[in-house]
Amino acid sequence: MRILKAILIFYQKLFVPVLVLSGLVGLIGFGISGVFSLRTVGLSYFLFGLLFHYYIYEVRNFNEYYFYYNLGLSRLSLWLVTLFLNLAIGLIFILL
Repeated sequence: MRILKAILIFYQKLFVPVLVLSGLVGLIGFGISGVFSLRTVGLSYFLFGLLFHYYIYEVRNFNEYYFYYNLGLSRLSLWLVTLFLNLAIGLIFILL
């Protein structure tokens, strides 16, 4: 349960900005083509999620990895969690 809480704390910094940016990409696509595509939102969610993870945790707040390491989560496991969650949420948007 402790590890799940740590993952939720970790991912909350990524979820809202990536969702908003992906929605904006979908709206821009709607403005260009006239069709709002959830596939575009899903794909952009996956890609932007990985980019935001890199920017927030590798560039801006690198020392925050120590917090998660002390909770039992390695850097690799956090990257895998991000990859899995972004893929799952992106696929949900694509399948809608």
